[in-house]
Amino acid sequence: MSGRWWRLRRGPGSADGASRLRRRRNLLIAVVAAAAIAAGGGLLLASTIKSPAEQAAQTSAPPPTQLTAPVTRQVITSTVLAQGAVHPPPEVAQLSGADSGGSGPNGELPVVTRVFRPAGSIVEPGQPIVEVAGRPLFALRGSVPAYRNLVPGETGTDVSQLQLGLESLGYPVGSDTPGTFGAGTAAAVSAFYTALGYPVPAQQATVATAKGGKKSVAEPMVPLSEVIFVPRFPARVVKVAGPVGQEASGSLVTLSVGSPSIAGQLSPGNAALVRPGMRVQISDAATGLSRAGRIASVGARSQTKGSISGGVYLPMKVVPSRPLGAALAGHDVTLTITAARSAGPELAVPEAAVFARADGRLYVTRTGHHGNVTVPVRVLGTGDGLVGVRPERGSLAPGDRVVIGTGYARGLS
Repeated sequence: MSGRWWRLRRGPGSADGASRLRRRRNLLIAVVAAAAIAAGGGLLLASTIKSPAEQAAQTSAPPPTQLTAPVTRQVITSTVLAQGAVHPPPEVAQLSGADSGGSGPNGELPVVTRVFRPAGSIVEPGQPIVEVAGRPLFALRGSVPAYRNLVPGETGTDVSQLQLGLESLGYPVGSDTPGTFGAGTAAAVSAFYTALGYPVPAQQATVATAKGGKKSVAEPMVPLSEVIFVPRFPARVVKVAGPVGQEASGSLVTLSVGSPSIAGQLSPGNAALVRPGMRVQISDAATGLSRAGRIASVGARSQTKGSISGGVYLPMKVVPSRPLGAALAGHDVTLTITAARSAGPELAVPEAAVFARADGRLYVTRTGHHGNVTVPVRVLGTGDGLVGVRPERGSLAPGDRVVIGTGYARGLS
């Protein structure tokens, strides 16, 4: 029986049973997998859906944080910014013979025969600059321009300038009265021209003789066309007649005197802070110039003509510590003026650190590991965003940190 039963189980009907068993097993696996997927999706969905309370907590502003700054000990300074225009130095010129009254003393044409100092050269007193029709033009110190021939018997400031110029070059005028062209001045003129290597210019004059008669003599002189008086030295040649062989017209020579000057422009709102004698830093971004200087004068009346900023300004004269180069003429510069200084180093905090309370006193808030401490202070002075303070009670020292405001920063988890 057992063998028959076994054969019946293994017969044609048994294959259908195995197939049904496999289908049931596969269905069970599918159901379990679907359940797992559903559970995972639910978990993911649950993690992405937030309650209104959670959303409000995550989107609200972070809690405020204190902004602090260190207490320092330093000299408190106040600076004022202004602008300045670099002006070229003043110029003096000497006209050619044709433009100052005709040809040379003997009817020569004013033709350039030699150029001693070309444009850009530095000229010192007594140096010939250019030669016209074989005659030199030289420079001497003097504030009054040459306007006439200087001859024996003449008097005036121009004669005094000639005498001082000759004596500075080593040619004394003897016992001549200052400002009077006498025999000593004539002798000095003769010695000077001889040293230059030129015939002494002279005018014919009639003088009385010892026997009561008269005779014609040649008296040394300085023609108008041969001297140019310059207020200051050294002077620079801006323009000179030429080239050699060309007839001169207009000015024989134009000299610039001194170095470029700075015309400052101060905002009227800063007038009370700036006074003559204050230090100033001169800077030019285009050339990299940085030069110390001082305020020489501050005008009392405001102006608008030539304003760099287009507004109203008070004119200032600024003197640099060293002469400025000629290339800076025409540039605009920045002037940083040291307007005030504390007597010495003092405790300094940012202006934002100082506050007032209802009692009318001023305070700062010192912060540290143990929290904030309010310290009453006395203000000693202000400048450039800093306040000099002295604690009236409590302690405040360099390196301490004081509160200057409140900021917001979200921490990273």
